[in-house]
Amino acid sequence: MTKDILRISNLRKSFGSVTALKNASFSVGEGEVVALLGDNGAGKSTLIKVISGVYRADSGEIAVNGAVVDIRSTRDAMALGIETIHQDSSLAPDLSIARNLFLGREPVTMGWLGPFAPINQVELREAARTLMQRVGISKRLNADAPVSTLSGGERQSIAISRAMQFAAKLIILDEPTNNLGVEETHGVLRFVREMKAAGHSILFITHNIHHVFQVADRAVIMRRGEVVADLPLAGSDVLKVEGLIMGVDLKAEPAHG
Repeated sequence: MTKDILRISNLRKSFGSVTALKNASFSVGEGEVVALLGDNGAGKSTLIKVISGVYRADSGEIAVNGAVVDIRSTRDAMALGIETIHQDSSLAPDLSIARNLFLGREPVTMGWLGPFAPINQVELREAARTLMQRVGISKRLNADAPVSTLSGGERQSIAISRAMQFAAKLIILDEPTNNLGVEETHGVLRFVREMKAAGHSILFITHNIHHVFQVADRAVIMRRGEVVADLPLAGSDVLKVEGLIMGVDLKAEPAHG
């Protein structure tokens, strides 16, 4: 039986008179890719923000590696091994791609100097090039170029690459392929498979169901703040998943035309 890296139980969260989460419960197993699906307003964003420490739940439990935890901030979440990549992940625009990829973790010479140790620029550029090739964003990008010169899709790829390179046990990817080109998208999906093969767990939020079937083991589907379905994708298909998201049986609908 797969060990649960994350288990949430009966999470509730309201904003005034609006209930965003209603007793939401599901789990993510070790080395598992779980897709979190639902239309806009289904509660996905609120749920992610509760898990990552942006919001605190009104009630319910979050357990990490089997132990109930109290996540009061994003720092708490990261300390527990939860890394969240939002669509608007922040980068340092004036620093190079290479520096952004390894920010705070740059290879150094004379490590005994601690925080004053000089960065090993040759090793940094080589490591950055290798990582960019792995995620499929090496085309036409110079590791020494400042991030401010990149397109929105390129910046998003850099942010995802950085997080995955130094990933903790659980990576939450919020619309990771949004606004990306075909090559960049395939690179990210390939990287998700590599992270799974390396034993990392991934919570994958997306509106692209075709991407889900390429990388995810299971789909958790939300509607109106509730988890309404939790199913393995091996025995499912796109039409069934779309129907669950919409709350209708699409296969039962009569053909038109």
